[in-house]
Amino acid sequence: MTDPKRQTLTERRAEELRMNIALTARDLFVAEGHTAVTVERICEIVGINPRTFHRHFPVKEDVLMPLLRRSERVILQGLEDAPDDADPVEVLTAALTTELNRRQVPEYDHQIMTLIVNTPQYRLRFVEWCEGLSEAVTRFLARYYELDADPFLRELPALLVIQTMRHALIRWVRSGGSDDFGDIERWDARGLRLALSGLARLPQ
Repeated sequence: MTDPKRQTLTERRAEELRMNIALTARDLFVAEGHTAVTVERICEIVGINPRTFHRHFPVKEDVLMPLLRRSERVILQGLEDAPDDADPVEVLTAALTTELNRRQVPEYDHQIMTLIVNTPQYRLRFVEWCEGLSEAVTRFLARYYELDADPFLRELPALLVIQTMRHALIRWVRSGGSDDFGDIERWDARGLRLALSGLARLPQ
């Protein structure tokens, strides 16, 4: 993960522009539908030309990635900050839902997640982003559980954790949403306890 403190001014401005483009695209997708929103329309609102857009996002479907990366930073920070005597399931549940709870706009977030889940191009990027969390989740789990030395088996619990999170979000989309995101938290907690039930806890 890039350390914002080490970014140059040019890098910070580029990151801010990418986030501005992503937020604008997100709002337009919700208001008008992603198929109706063109790159030109996004550029018109942001005040840039299509060449600048494509310098940051090769295709339109990449435009939501800064939002996923923002969520990733929140998740990773939550895992890194967890005390050694914490309940790992509670930490994981909190880390995976903090961004949604912080925003407290369930209907809006439900629309965005519906777009991501139901549109193949966005869903593919979401799946790839989820899988990219496996290394950090494995490091977190290694603080609390005995993990296998074999690389395949060592990473498997983390992949189950990530699949649980993904499945909870998909279920939330298909169920119509929740006013307080409580369903996601309950599904995550129950699923995570099941996914990790076969691991032996390390002495704390």
